[in-house]
Amino acid sequence: LGDKFYLRPEVVYTHTKSGYSDGDLKIDKLDIPILGGWRIIGPLNVFMGPSFQYIFNSKFSDISIEDIENDFTVGLNIGAGVNLGRIGLEIRYERGFGENIATFINDNITSLPESRVDTRADQVIFSLSYKF
Repeated sequence: LGDKFYLRPEVVYTHTKSGYSDGDLKIDKLDIPILGGWRIIGPLNVFMGPSFQYIFNSKFSDISIEDIENDFTVGLNIGAGVNLGRIGLEIRYERGFGENIATFINDNITSLPESRVDTRADQVIFSLSYKF
C-alpha cells in the first residue's frame, strides 16, 4: 500500500492459563488479526485492526468446559513497533468486544451457585520477531 501504509494479516495460536482459588482455567484459541499500519518515522510504526478469535479448547482444572457462550468473537488490536533490520519489537493491546462467558457447575455435594468467568481478551502483548 505504499511506503507509509501497510496491511498485515496474521494467524496466532494463543494458550492462556488463569489461576483461581478452585483451580486453573486454560483456553486455547486461534486469533486472526487484520492489521493496518502506518510507518511514522524511520523504523517506528503504529497499527490497529480487528482480531477474529476462535476458542477451540477450554478446561477448568482438567474438566472440559462445553458451555462457552461464543466460540467465535471479534476484538481490537492496537499497538506500536520498531523495526531494526530483520528484528522487530512490538507492544499491542488486545480487547474483545462482546462478552464471552464460560459457565461451569460446582459438582460438590453442597449447593453452591454455578461459576461464570468472562473469557474475552483483555491483554497487553509484547512480541519479538525475526524476518527471514
